[in-house]
Amino acid sequence: NNILDYSSNINPLGVPQKFIDIAKESFDKLVNYPDPYYIDLRKKIAEFNSLDLSNIIVGNGATEILFLYLKALKPKKVLILAPCFAEYERALKSVSAEINYFELKESDNFYPNIENLKKEIETNNYDLLLFCNPNNPTGQFIKLEDIKKVVEVCGNKNTKIFVDEAFIEFIENWQEKTVSLFKNKNVFIMRAFTKFFAIPGLRLGYGIGFDEEILNKMWEEKEPWTVNTFANLAGLVMLDDKEYIEKSEKWILEEKKFMYKELSEFQYLKAYKTECNFILLKIQNISSASLRDKMIEKNILIRDASNFKFLDYHFVRLAIKDRESNIKVLEALADIMEYRG
Repeated sequence: NNILDYSSNINPLGVPQKFIDIAKESFDKLVNYPDPYYIDLRKKIAEFNSLDLSNIIVGNGATEILFLYLKALKPKKVLILAPCFAEYERALKSVSAEINYFELKESDNFYPNIENLKKEIETNNYDLLLFCNPNNPTGQFIKLEDIKKVVEVCGNKNTKIFVDEAFIEFIENWQEKTVSLFKNKNVFIMRAFTKFFAIPGLRLGYGIGFDEEILNKMWEEKEPWTVNTFANLAGLVMLDDKEYIEKSEKWILEEKKFMYKELSEFQYLKAYKTECNFILLKIQNISSASLRDKMIEKNILIRDASNFKFLDYHFVRLAIKDRESNIKVLEALADIMEYRG
């Protein structure tokens, strides 16, 4: 209980109080099965995203959505932008897909070279392009105008696109920057309540799609009632909790700037500018495993990022939390790294 967990990218405001209060009053609802098609929840999500009910499918966390989509599409050859979330590889192996990687280079601050990416898609027959936006673990966010260029090339090559937007609510004015604005039949978007609303233990995610055939296949593959009554209730309550949403947006806007500014003063590390609620660091005078162990001695858990594709023992990832906790982490880092400007 005394550990500051900076390895997990969860909103430090915690579970919204409005949901907690309503959940306490809703135990009698457990005697009923949830609606297997989650009409009310999907309507709420559709409204939140200015879309139609038919565009939305819900799941037991974003992970179920990922696996359902791949079961429906059955891609044979896939291109992933990496470094990235390791779960993609496990999901793709479950459908025996050939996995290829497009490296997000450190020299480009981990932002994809769009022209090179377009050439890679044009010269190969990929069934699917998969990427996370904003990217985990780099914190980079690909601009909508750049994604549009890639979408056009993928359309010409009949390559589907899967975009993981699990962290997009941490992006400033994200509603103007989501790929769902394209309403493109070729594009599928995955979202999660996990990070922004701090409910990883409840398991609630959803998908946004515009290809009726793919969505129908996903519904056919989906087991009934994977979203439980309380997860269903959470979605209905949290998307209306404007106070929590606005407070969260204000927090991340201030704290990501604060953390980047403070970390940029360290001599022996480089902080990569982030668009969301975590920050990638490259360290020089200590290995990622050693830094993790020394931080644990100070009751702080950080993410050794050396096992992400294309990263090594020079990289760690920090969550961004409340100011008091962030200052503790900065002080611990300054003590271990021996120098701070």
